[in-house]
Amino acid sequence: MAKYVKPLSDTEIKRAKPKDKDYKLYDGNGLFLVVRKSGKKVFKARYKFNGKESEKTLGEYPILSLSAAREKNIEIKKLIFDGIDPNEKKKKDIKNTFDDIADAYFSFKAADLSENYLKKQKSRYEYFVRKEIGCKIADDIKKKDIIECINNIPNAKTRSTKNTDLRETKRIILILIETIFKYGNANDLVNNNEYLKLDKSALIPKKKTIHFKSITDIEELRKIYKLINEYQGDISTKYALLFLIHTALRSINVRFLTWDHIDFKNRVIEFSAKDMKTRSEFRIPITDFVYDILKDVEGYNGGYKYVFSSVLSKNKMLSENTLGYALKRMEIFDTTPHGFRSSFSTICYEKQREHGFISEIIESQLAHSIGDNTKMAYMRSDFLNERRELCEWWDKLLTQ
Repeated sequence: MAKYVKPLSDTEIKRAKPKDKDYKLYDGNGLFLVVRKSGKKVFKARYKFNGKESEKTLGEYPILSLSAAREKNIEIKKLIFDGIDPNEKKKKDIKNTFDDIADAYFSFKAADLSENYLKKQKSRYEYFVRKEIGCKIADDIKKKDIIECINNIPNAKTRSTKNTDLRETKRIILILIETIFKYGNANDLVNNNEYLKLDKSALIPKKKTIHFKSITDIEELRKIYKLINEYQGDISTKYALLFLIHTALRSINVRFLTWDHIDFKNRVIEFSAKDMKTRSEFRIPITDFVYDILKDVEGYNGGYKYVFSSVLSKNKMLSENTLGYALKRMEIFDTTPHGFRSSFSTICYEKQREHGFISEIIESQLAHSIGDNTKMAYMRSDFLNERRELCEWWDKLLTQ
């Protein structure tokens, strides 16, 4: 006798909160709701066809209502009764638009990409791709459609077009389109390789590599450090710049730093793979100088999510340009926030005999990949203890 399952209600679904792991709420008759740890709620249907158990994703709640999900579940039962596999029918009978494939791709990548990067990718798609080729049947998209999409980027309405490098934007969007096509082809959602016919060099001219400005003279860097230490502007911006110089972190990691990353007890800051450009877990030591900076910030900002919050809202992180603008207000034009990483690298290498640490330790603090894949496979250590000593030497060098 089949076990009775109490049907779900809209109230129950609305009240369902995310947990540490994805979990399911059952409606009966094979229909269930997956509540993801991200907070997303997705209806799925479980069914058997020719003795093989399968699942079919129906849609995301509340875009797909409970009643609509039940109707879709009934349609699946009818297909099975007629001897048709519901998943195979979709592949054969439904012509996916490029929007359909993009939505499937973004859902698939949600677990792998950082929340911010996924949001940025979706925003790029919305501004530059959706209105151009999103509603087109993906199988019917031609090379000329992709070229028109890329060439129309200068005319796209965005939140800000100021100081935009259109070549870089075009390159990023073209890679995004290619990636969505590759995902669609791999999952039988589309059969189209038109993107392979593109002449990328003709479509997007190469740009010269721009190296960020940096200060490689320690005396000049100390002068800048002193100016930042005496900065009279926003206090979060000041501490973020000091923290950046002491740790040599990428500015994006400084901006996105939350109190959850920080382990004061063990004097370490831990980043997950999703947080990092290299897509690898990363730790940095908390030296005495960095500890004092963080404790000062905790005194006025410890109750909020981000360590260095925006001047406009305590619940938001520093904006992308805040640190650079602060340097300009201090009339510091010879470097950029990213340039402090180059300063750390160059000076550490120049003074290698003084501190005595090998290049792998310097590169590890910069969160760089070390050597080829074979070397990395055998190198299990992240040199945390050695990097702690290196950073303590760096702190003293800056503040002499």
